[in-house]
Amino acid sequence: MNYHAVMKRLFPVYILILFSHHMLSQNVIRISGDLTCTPLQEDVFLITHYFPRFGSNSLFVALPGHKGVLIDTPHESTGTCALLGWIDSTFVETKLVAINTGWHQDNLGGNEYLRSKGIDIYGPDRTAELIIKRGDELKSLLLESTRDLEDQHYYESYLQLKLVPPNKLFPIEEGFRLKFGDEVFEVFFPGESHTVDNTVVYLHKRQILFGGCMMLSMQTSRPGFIEHANMEAWPESIKRVGKRFPEAIVVIPGHGQPGDTSLYRHTIDVLNQYSQGK
Repeated sequence: MNYHAVMKRLFPVYILILFSHHMLSQNVIRISGDLTCTPLQEDVFLITHYFPRFGSNSLFVALPGHKGVLIDTPHESTGTCALLGWIDSTFVETKLVAINTGWHQDNLGGNEYLRSKGIDIYGPDRTAELIIKRGDELKSLLLESTRDLEDQHYYESYLQLKLVPPNKLFPIEEGFRLKFGDEVFEVFFPGESHTVDNTVVYLHKRQILFGGCMMLSMQTSRPGFIEHANMEAWPESIKRVGKRFPEAIVVIPGHGQPGDTSLYRHTIDVLNQYSQGK
């Protein structure tokens, strides 16, 4: 393939990446004090919950026919309530479903509120098992991490937190697909990583990969919280994601700004550097 053919093929991708970064910097919508929304594509919104310090990402996609998909939730019910209020006021009478990509609170801390509103939540069987068996352990870690903060709002919120598993379960090894019109949401488990149950979600038409906590942003130089991680398996799991979804245009990490498929290599590099430096 000659130079001009390569550039012709890459130009739409380049423009979309530039557009995404422009949107990230220019059009942030503040939903509440610690919750923001950033348009990525038409009817696709990056939701970021700063609770308490580092922004954790979710993704909301508005679909034709008053439908919507939420991938991961804010950390707890207050943020989730604010998010649903914004969705209801912006997209009237939206029938929402949710997907959980892992068992930590930045994946599913809002499940209790979603279920109270009758919203179905899809997630792996392993995620439900971990919440049932180890939910109390996770809550203790959250309380310990916020106990001494000057702002006790975070501690009090986690004190009230009830970790609820997804209600629509599928075998993690088999994955899952949701189809709405011409969009397919594919949930894929490439192997253990940040946790033993982290999955990614790929939007086939929009070519967006929600990598969640498995994927690290370009601003991240360390793997973060790894108490529940499989550090040996994690790089290989990222390679499997890259092989399955090499055509992704936008890749969304669990924390920090979206990028492109260079996040695959960056995540592996960070993990390898960390392992070598121990």
